[in-house]
Amino acid sequence: MVLSLPKLLSDTVETTSMKRFFSLLLTLALIFSGPVLAQWAVYPTGELDSRTVRTQAKVEKLYERGDYKRAHFIYANELSVQGDKYAQYMTGYMYLMGQGVEQDRVRASAWYRLAAERRIPEFMAVRDQALRTLTPEQRARCDEVYVELRQEYSDPVVVMGLLERDLRSLNRPTTGSRLAKSGGMVTIIDPKTGMPVSPDQIRSRELRIAQKRLDFITTRLGIDSMKVTDADERIDILWEGVREYVSAIDDMADGSDDAS
Repeated sequence: MVLSLPKLLSDTVETTSMKRFFSLLLTLALIFSGPVLAQWAVYPTGELDSRTVRTQAKVEKLYERGDYKRAHFIYANELSVQGDKYAQYMTGYMYLMGQGVEQDRVRASAWYRLAAERRIPEFMAVRDQALRTLTPEQRARCDEVYVELRQEYSDPVVVMGLLERDLRSLNRPTTGSRLAKSGGMVTIIDPKTGMPVSPDQIRSRELRIAQKRLDFITTRLGIDSMKVTDADERIDILWEGVREYVSAIDDMADGSDDAS
């Protein structure tokens, strides 16, 4: 599925700054599908599985036919919570345009800041343009909303939730999705591929994924790396570090400090 930014212009936008902003959105529509899809391969926020792809296709169709309330709900509550930056951008865009929700430029800007978390240049450009339209009072409120969103939707929070799930899975016996008997032997069927695998193969793959997520967290927090097998006893400390990390404003160094 190819994702594109909405090609919409508003006759109600009066300022030159906002007109430039919407012109930027149109330009981004031509170049966005690559970076948006590539994010799933770089950040350990979850796999771009068939269910997610179906949800993305569904919400795009809802948006295109003007079913904005349902589209906004899916972008904000089903895709954004997975760390989908395009969905986070779209949530903000719909707040900006008042599509399916009450128009709210402050909340729109906060969602744009969240979407720019991975420092994708196109998202950063949209964020900075949006922030430049805010008054100092609106910017202060935007900071508050941004921190609230980070505590629920930011990459470190999403990854920590997945890491905690990984650790629970690693502590359970490996069973796969179903058992098949072959020559008197019990074979584990991989739920992802439908192919037979050994318990050691499944555990090895789960360890690699969990370690990647743990490395992401320790790097973001600026702490020493650790083995995933040692993470169980430090999970509370990691969560404490993540909560402290996302409680701070972290996008000042990207140029948005000049936006107010």
